[in-house]
Amino acid sequence: MRRARKLAAGLALVGGSIAMVTTGIAGPASAATRGTKSSVGTIVIGSTNFPEQFIVANLYGDVLQHAGFKVQIRPNLGARQEVVPALEHGALDLEPDYAGTLLLYLNPKAGKTANTLKAAIPALNKQLAPHGAAVLKAAKAIDTNVFAITKATDRKYHLGKHPTLSSLKPIANQLVLGGPPECPQNATCEPGLEKVYGLHFKAFQSTDEAGPISVEALKTNRVQVCEFFSSDGNIVHNHFVQLVDNKHLQAADYLIPVIRKSVDTPKVAAALNALSAKLTTVALSNMNIKVNLQHESPATVAHNWLVGKGLI
Repeated sequence: MRRARKLAAGLALVGGSIAMVTTGIAGPASAATRGTKSSVGTIVIGSTNFPEQFIVANLYGDVLQHAGFKVQIRPNLGARQEVVPALEHGALDLEPDYAGTLLLYLNPKAGKTANTLKAAIPALNKQLAPHGAAVLKAAKAIDTNVFAITKATDRKYHLGKHPTLSSLKPIANQLVLGGPPECPQNATCEPGLEKVYGLHFKAFQSTDEAGPISVEALKTNRVQVCEFFSSDGNIVHNHFVQLVDNKHLQAADYLIPVIRKSVDTPKVAAALNALSAKLTTVALSNMNIKVNLQHESPATVAHNWLVGKGLI
């Protein structure tokens, strides 16, 4: 499940400092390793250990460099357990994260507070304030567990232009649910769909974690509903129909810049907020496709998207 992946363990702290980890997929640290001097000094941007994070770290770096700041990007530093403490202790100045899951990491008792952005942001700022950190405006892009159907299934059952999970209730007993093996035990998968939405499916079929087996199962109608990640590109690339989580079963994992207050100047915030205002789930999905399927450099993909949007 997505939450498990984001909370997975990793190694990046060496001797109390951040060690830069380089991999083939991360590509060059981008032109954002250069820049002009600013009153806040060099802004050090870190990220966790999967390609989407490399993309967003470069987006942050490029817009800040364009705004006149000197930045350093340190991608692929490990899991959240390494990156968030590094920011809290001042080894990093900025990192991209996901609102709902970050809140649950900082406060495991947050519960439903993590399921809406409106509730999650003030709760996050309360948790981060003692560490001299805060979150800026969330992007429109969200990366969370989602359920999708094909356009054929949408048409067959007349579910409409923007079908919701609730719209499946009258027909769920005719549909097979697909998802990773742990789905029948995970509170945000089959049990959550039953408890929150009253969905009782005809059967469950184990696939993989939003990978090629899931894609093939849905495309061939072996399953009619399948779990994916909202921004990984599978939904956009295969023209699937994402079901709206209208009762907020999943965490509100909108992308957020987590920043140390010592570098959170109006100019820095303005640059990052302008980026967040234009960064949608579809845009992030398309960038993930370029990196994961077309094997382009995250730095290049980020730079080209920013140029296309007039942000740099």
